[in-house]
Amino acid sequence: MKETRCFEKISAGAISPAMPSCVAVVVNAGGSQEVMEYLQQMYYAQEFKVYLTETSLEKLPQVLARCHEAGIPAIVNCGKALPPAAALLPTDTPYTASVVSPGSYGEMTDGAPDIISYVINDNWAAHAACIGYQGYYFSPDKSRKLRERYFEQMRLGELREGISTVEPVVRESRYTFLDFNAVRHSDYPAPWNTYPNGMYAEEICTLARYIGFGVALKGVFLHSTPSSQESLPICNRLVAETIWHLCQALASNIIETPAADGDDEHFIRKIISLEGNNEQMVFINSSTTDRWWFEISVPEYKKTILVPCSINDYKSACCGDIPLRWLFFYQKYSIL
Repeated sequence: MKETRCFEKISAGAISPAMPSCVAVVVNAGGSQEVMEYLQQMYYAQEFKVYLTETSLEKLPQVLARCHEAGIPAIVNCGKALPPAAALLPTDTPYTASVVSPGSYGEMTDGAPDIISYVINDNWAAHAACIGYQGYYFSPDKSRKLRERYFEQMRLGELREGISTVEPVVRESRYTFLDFNAVRHSDYPAPWNTYPNGMYAEEICTLARYIGFGVALKGVFLHSTPSSQESLPICNRLVAETIWHLCQALASNIIETPAADGDDEHFIRKIISLEGNNEQMVFINSSTTDRWWFEISVPEYKKTILVPCSINDYKSACCGDIPLRWLFFYQKYSIL
Protein backbone atom coordinates (compact mmCIF):
# COMPACT_ATOMS: atom_id res chain seq x y z
CA MET A 1 0.00 0.00 0.00
CA LYS A 2 1.39 3.38 -0.98
CA GLU A 3 2.34 5.72 1.85
CA THR A 4 1.28 9.29 1.26
CA ARG A 5 1.83 12.53 3.12
CA CYS A 6 -1.23 14.59 2.34
CA PHE A 7 -0.72 17.82 4.28
CA GLU A 8 0.65 20.76 2.30
CA LYS A 9 1.02 24.42 3.27
CA ILE A 10 -0.55 27.19 1.19
CA SER A 11 -1.43 30.84 1.71
CA ALA A 12 -5.01 31.67 2.67
CA GLY A 13 -5.37 33.69 -0.54
CA ALA A 14 -4.77 30.56 -2.62
CA ILE A 15 -7.95 28.82 -1.41
CA SER A 16 -10.25 28.44 -4.40
CA PRO A 17 -12.74 26.07 -6.08
CA ALA A 18 -9.86 24.91 -8.33
CA MET A 19 -8.74 22.41 -5.67
CA PRO A 20 -10.69 19.26 -6.63
CA SER A 21 -8.58 16.80 -4.64
CA CYS A 22 -8.75 18.86 -1.44
CA VAL A 23 -10.97 17.34 1.27
CA ALA A 24 -10.35 20.03 3.92
CA VAL A 25 -8.42 23.16 4.77
CA VAL A 26 -6.80 23.22 8.21
CA VAL A 27 -6.61 26.80 9.43
CA ASN A 28 -4.27 27.78 12.25
CA ALA A 29 -5.85 30.87 13.81
CA GLY A 30 -4.08 31.18 17.13
CA GLY A 31 -3.10 27.57 17.79
CA SER A 32 0.39 26.15 18.27
CA GLN A 33 2.76 25.72 15.34
CA GLU A 34 3.59 22.29 16.78
CA VAL A 35 0.22 21.00 15.58
CA MET A 36 1.05 21.96 12.00
CA GLU A 37 4.47 20.33 12.30
CA TYR A 38 2.99 17.09 13.66
CA LEU A 39 0.41 16.99 10.87
CA GLN A 40 3.15 17.18 8.25
CA GLN A 41 4.77 14.11 9.84
CA MET A 42 1.62 11.99 9.49
CA TYR A 43 0.72 9.53 6.73
CA TYR A 44 -2.38 8.43 4.86
CA ALA A 45 -2.85 5.42 2.62
CA GLN A 46 -5.29 7.34 0.41
CA GLU A 47 -4.69 9.85 -2.36
CA PHE A 48 -6.10 13.22 -1.36
CA LYS A 49 -4.94 16.65 -0.22
CA VAL A 50 -5.40 18.64 2.96
CA TYR A 51 -4.06 22.17 2.83
CA LEU A 52 -2.66 23.97 5.86
CA THR A 53 -2.88 27.72 6.15
CA GLU A 54 -2.36 30.47 8.72
CA THR A 55 -4.46 33.47 9.60
CA SER A 56 -5.35 35.71 12.51
CA LEU A 57 -8.60 35.49 14.46
CA GLU A 58 -9.51 38.89 13.03
CA LYS A 59 -9.17 37.65 9.43
CA LEU A 60 -10.69 34.22 10.10
CA PRO A 61 -14.20 35.14 8.79
CA GLN A 62 -12.71 36.03 5.38
CA VAL A 63 -10.80 32.73 5.23
CA LEU A 64 -13.95 30.81 6.19
CA ALA A 65 -15.84 32.62 3.43
CA ARG A 66 -13.22 31.50 0.89
CA CYS A 67 -13.54 27.90 2.10
CA HIS A 68 -17.33 28.04 1.86
CA GLU A 69 -17.19 29.51 -1.65
CA ALA A 70 -14.83 26.71 -2.66
CA GLY A 71 -17.10 24.10 -1.06
CA ILE A 72 -14.28 22.85 1.18
CA PRO A 73 -14.78 22.15 4.92
CA ALA A 74 -12.59 24.21 7.25
CA ILE A 75 -10.96 22.75 10.35
CA VAL A 76 -9.88 25.66 12.53
CA ASN A 77 -7.46 25.49 15.45
CA CYS A 78 -8.49 28.59 17.40
CA GLY A 79 -6.06 28.21 20.30
CA LYS A 80 -7.32 28.77 23.82
CA ALA A 81 -10.48 30.76 23.11
CA LEU A 82 -13.11 30.87 20.39
CA PRO A 83 -13.77 34.11 18.52
CA PRO A 84 -17.29 35.53 19.00
CA ALA A 85 -19.81 33.01 17.67
CA ALA A 86 -21.39 35.61 15.36
CA ALA A 87 -18.12 35.66 13.39
CA LEU A 88 -18.27 31.89 12.83
CA LEU A 89 -21.96 31.08 12.35
CA PRO A 90 -24.44 32.34 9.74
CA THR A 91 -26.47 35.36 10.75
CA ASP A 92 -28.98 35.26 7.89
CA THR A 93 -29.75 31.58 7.23
CA PRO A 94 -30.70 28.53 9.34
CA TYR A 95 -27.89 26.25 10.46
CA THR A 96 -27.25 23.14 12.55
CA ALA A 97 -24.49 22.87 15.14
CA SER A 98 -22.90 20.47 17.61
CA VAL A 99 -20.98 21.53 20.71
CA VAL A 100 -18.57 19.13 22.43
CA SER A 101 -17.75 20.40 25.91
CA PRO A 102 -17.28 19.27 29.52
CA GLY A 103 -19.95 21.67 30.78
CA SER A 104 -21.92 24.80 30.04
CA TYR A 105 -19.24 27.43 30.84
CA GLY A 106 -20.00 30.89 32.17
CA GLU A 107 -22.62 33.16 30.72
CA MET A 108 -20.06 35.45 29.09
CA THR A 109 -16.64 34.90 27.52
CA ASP A 110 -14.51 37.94 26.64
CA GLY A 111 -17.62 40.12 26.61
CA ALA A 112 -19.55 37.80 24.26
CA PRO A 113 -21.92 34.91 25.01
CA ASP A 114 -20.25 31.51 25.19
CA ILE A 115 -21.02 29.18 22.30
CA ILE A 116 -23.74 27.18 24.08
CA SER A 117 -25.55 30.33 25.24
CA TYR A 118 -25.27 31.81 21.75
CA VAL A 119 -26.72 28.78 19.98
CA ILE A 120 -29.54 28.31 22.51
CA ASN A 121 -30.69 31.89 21.99
CA ASP A 122 -30.05 32.17 18.25
CA ASN A 123 -33.23 31.95 16.20
CA TRP A 124 -31.19 30.88 13.17
CA ALA A 125 -30.17 27.66 14.96
CA ALA A 126 -32.53 25.08 13.42
CA HIS A 127 -31.09 22.21 15.43
CA ALA A 128 -28.20 21.71 17.82
CA ALA A 129 -26.65 19.15 20.14
CA CYS A 130 -24.48 19.33 23.25
CA ILE A 131 -22.21 16.29 23.49
CA GLY A 132 -19.88 14.77 26.08
CA TYR A 133 -20.73 17.05 28.99
CA GLN A 134 -20.67 16.08 32.67
CA GLY A 135 -24.02 16.72 34.34
CA TYR A 136 -22.62 18.42 37.44
CA TYR A 137 -20.90 21.03 35.24
CA PHE A 138 -23.96 21.78 33.13
CA SER A 139 -26.32 24.62 34.01
CA PRO A 140 -29.88 23.35 34.70
CA ASP A 141 -31.18 26.54 33.11
CA LYS A 142 -29.33 25.86 29.86
CA SER A 143 -30.43 22.24 29.94
CA ARG A 144 -34.03 23.41 30.25
CA LYS A 145 -33.62 25.82 27.33
CA LEU A 146 -32.15 23.04 25.20
CA ARG A 147 -35.16 20.85 25.99
CA GLU A 148 -37.58 23.68 25.21
CA ARG A 149 -36.07 24.06 21.74
CA TYR A 150 -35.83 20.30 21.23
CA PHE A 151 -32.07 20.44 20.91
CA GLU A 152 -30.24 17.21 21.74
CA GLN A 153 -28.14 16.49 24.82
CA MET A 154 -25.70 13.59 25.17
CA ARG A 155 -23.89 13.25 28.47
CA LEU A 156 -20.45 11.73 28.83
CA GLY A 157 -21.94 8.56 30.32
CA GLU A 158 -24.27 8.07 27.35
CA LEU A 159 -21.38 8.60 24.96
CA ARG A 160 -19.27 6.02 26.76
CA GLU A 161 -22.02 3.39 26.75
CA GLY A 162 -21.76 3.27 22.96
CA ILE A 163 -19.86 5.97 21.11
CA SER A 164 -21.40 4.94 17.78
CA THR A 165 -24.71 6.41 19.00
CA VAL A 166 -23.24 9.87 18.40
CA GLU A 167 -23.13 9.32 14.62
CA PRO A 168 -26.79 10.20 13.88
CA VAL A 169 -26.53 13.13 16.30
CA VAL A 170 -23.69 14.80 14.37
CA ARG A 171 -24.56 13.54 10.87
CA GLU A 172 -26.35 16.71 9.74
CA SER A 173 -24.35 19.26 11.76
CA ARG A 174 -22.88 21.99 9.61
CA TYR A 175 -20.71 23.42 12.36
CA THR A 176 -19.03 21.64 15.26
CA PHE A 177 -17.28 23.26 18.21
CA LEU A 178 -14.84 20.96 19.98
CA ASP A 179 -13.52 22.00 23.38
CA PHE A 180 -10.46 19.93 24.31
CA ASN A 181 -11.28 20.44 27.98
CA ALA A 182 -13.84 17.69 27.31
CA VAL A 183 -10.85 15.30 27.41
CA ARG A 184 -9.76 14.26 30.90
CA HIS A 185 -6.59 15.89 32.23
CA SER A 186 -4.52 12.69 32.30
CA ASP A 187 -5.02 12.31 28.53
CA TYR A 188 -4.81 16.03 27.77
CA PRO A 189 -2.45 17.50 30.41
CA ALA A 190 -2.79 21.18 29.54
CA PRO A 191 -2.23 23.48 32.56
CA TRP A 192 -5.69 25.04 32.11
CA ASN A 193 -7.50 21.69 31.82
CA THR A 194 -8.43 20.90 35.42
CA TYR A 195 -11.09 18.28 34.63
CA PRO A 196 -10.10 14.90 36.18
CA ASN A 197 -12.90 13.16 34.27
CA GLY A 198 -13.79 13.37 30.62
CA MET A 199 -13.30 11.61 27.33
CA TYR A 200 -10.29 9.42 26.70
CA ALA A 201 -7.87 10.37 23.92
CA GLU A 202 -9.17 7.46 21.83
CA GLU A 203 -12.75 8.65 22.29
CA ILE A 204 -12.10 12.20 21.07
CA CYS A 205 -10.44 10.75 17.95
CA THR A 206 -13.36 8.37 17.35
CA LEU A 207 -15.80 11.24 17.84
CA ALA A 208 -13.81 13.31 15.33
CA ARG A 209 -14.15 10.48 12.83
CA TYR A 210 -17.94 10.48 13.19
CA ILE A 211 -17.99 14.27 12.81
CA GLY A 212 -15.97 13.92 9.60
CA PHE A 213 -18.54 11.47 8.24
CA GLY A 214 -21.24 14.18 8.41
CA VAL A 215 -23.21 14.91 5.26
CA ALA A 216 -23.37 18.70 5.67
CA LEU A 217 -20.12 19.65 7.42
CA LYS A 218 -18.75 23.13 6.70
CA GLY A 219 -16.62 23.94 9.72
CA VAL A 220 -15.03 22.39 12.81
CA PHE A 221 -13.64 24.75 15.44
CA LEU A 222 -11.12 23.39 17.93
CA HIS A 223 -10.45 25.40 21.07
CA SER A 224 -8.88 25.12 24.54
CA THR A 225 -5.77 24.13 22.60
CA PRO A 226 -2.22 25.46 23.17
CA SER A 227 -1.63 28.95 21.80
CA SER A 228 0.93 29.87 19.17
CA GLN A 229 3.73 30.34 21.71
CA GLU A 230 3.13 27.21 23.79
CA SER A 231 5.04 23.95 23.39
CA LEU A 232 2.95 21.17 24.94
CA PRO A 233 3.87 18.08 22.89
CA ILE A 234 1.31 15.63 24.29
CA CYS A 235 -1.56 18.11 23.94
CA ASN A 236 -0.52 19.23 20.47
CA ARG A 237 -0.09 15.65 19.27
CA LEU A 238 -3.64 14.84 20.41
CA VAL A 239 -4.95 17.91 18.55
CA ALA A 240 -3.06 16.77 15.43
CA GLU A 241 -4.39 13.21 15.76
CA THR A 242 -7.93 14.55 16.13
CA ILE A 243 -7.49 16.58 12.93
CA TRP A 244 -6.06 13.47 11.20
CA HIS A 245 -9.20 11.48 12.05
CA LEU A 246 -11.44 14.30 10.82
CA CYS A 247 -9.59 14.44 7.50
CA GLN A 248 -9.49 10.68 7.06
CA ALA A 249 -13.26 10.52 7.51
CA LEU A 250 -13.83 13.42 5.11
CA ALA A 251 -11.71 11.67 2.49
CA SER A 252 -13.62 8.39 2.88
CA ASN A 253 -17.07 9.90 3.24
CA ILE A 254 -19.98 9.22 0.89
CA ILE A 255 -22.47 12.09 0.89
CA GLU A 256 -25.97 10.71 0.50
CA THR A 257 -29.51 11.59 1.53
CA PRO A 258 -32.68 9.63 0.74
CA ALA A 259 -34.45 12.94 0.09
CA ALA A 260 -32.11 13.72 -2.81
CA ASP A 261 -31.44 10.16 -3.96
CA GLY A 262 -34.67 8.45 -2.91
CA ASP A 263 -35.07 6.51 -6.15
CA ASP A 264 -31.62 4.98 -5.81
CA GLU A 265 -31.89 1.24 -5.31
CA HIS A 266 -29.35 1.21 -2.49
CA PHE A 267 -31.87 2.94 -0.20
CA ILE A 268 -34.06 0.22 1.33
CA ARG A 269 -37.38 1.16 2.95
CA LYS A 270 -38.48 -0.90 5.93
CA ILE A 271 -42.03 -0.42 7.20
CA ILE A 272 -43.02 -1.53 10.70
CA SER A 273 -46.66 -1.69 11.83
CA LEU A 274 -47.18 -0.80 15.47
CA GLU A 275 -49.38 -3.18 17.43
CA GLY A 276 -52.65 -1.86 18.79
CA ASN A 277 -53.18 0.86 16.17
CA ASN A 278 -52.89 1.51 12.48
CA GLU A 279 -49.71 3.54 12.77
CA GLN A 280 -46.60 2.65 10.81
CA MET A 281 -42.98 3.60 11.24
CA VAL A 282 -40.86 3.93 8.13
CA PHE A 283 -37.12 3.36 8.29
CA ILE A 284 -34.64 3.78 5.45
CA ASN A 285 -31.31 1.99 5.30
CA SER A 286 -28.43 2.66 2.92
CA SER A 287 -26.86 -0.56 1.71
CA THR A 288 -23.78 1.46 0.71
CA THR A 289 -22.90 3.06 4.05
CA ASP A 290 -25.32 1.31 6.45
CA ARG A 291 -26.67 4.69 7.54
CA TRP A 292 -30.23 4.71 8.88
CA TRP A 293 -33.06 7.26 8.86
CA PHE A 294 -36.69 7.27 9.93
CA GLU A 295 -39.56 9.30 8.56
CA ILE A 296 -41.60 11.76 10.60
CA SER A 297 -44.85 12.78 8.95
CA VAL A 298 -46.01 16.35 9.56
CA PRO A 299 -49.61 16.46 8.22
CA GLU A 300 -50.04 20.14 9.10
CA TYR A 301 -47.39 21.10 6.53
CA LYS A 302 -48.08 18.12 4.25
CA LYS A 303 -44.48 16.95 4.32
CA THR A 304 -42.30 14.15 5.60
CA ILE A 305 -39.05 14.80 7.44
CA LEU A 306 -36.12 12.39 7.36
CA VAL A 307 -34.25 12.09 10.66
CA PRO A 308 -30.87 10.33 11.04
CA CYS A 309 -31.00 7.36 13.39
CA SER A 310 -29.15 4.13 14.17
CA ILE A 311 -29.87 0.47 13.65
CA ASN A 312 -30.72 0.27 17.37
CA ASP A 313 -33.75 2.51 16.76
CA TYR A 314 -34.90 0.12 14.05
CA LYS A 315 -34.36 -2.88 16.32
CA SER A 316 -36.40 -1.22 19.09
CA ALA A 317 -39.28 -0.66 16.69
CA CYS A 318 -39.05 -4.27 15.53
CA CYS A 319 -39.51 -5.34 19.16
CA GLY A 320 -42.69 -3.27 19.43
CA ASP A 321 -41.12 -0.37 21.32
CA ILE A 322 -41.27 3.25 20.19
CA PRO A 323 -37.64 4.44 19.91
CA LEU A 324 -36.91 7.39 22.18
CA ARG A 325 -35.22 9.21 19.30
CA TRP A 326 -38.33 8.82 17.14
CA LEU A 327 -40.54 10.10 19.97
CA PHE A 328 -38.22 13.08 20.56
CA PHE A 329 -38.36 14.22 16.93
CA TYR A 330 -42.05 13.44 16.59
CA GLN A 331 -42.71 15.84 19.47
CA LYS A 332 -40.26 18.39 18.03
CA TYR A 333 -41.95 18.58 14.65
CA SER A 334 -45.48 18.25 16.02
CA ILE A 335 -45.09 21.06 18.56
CA LEU A 336 -42.70 23.54 16.93
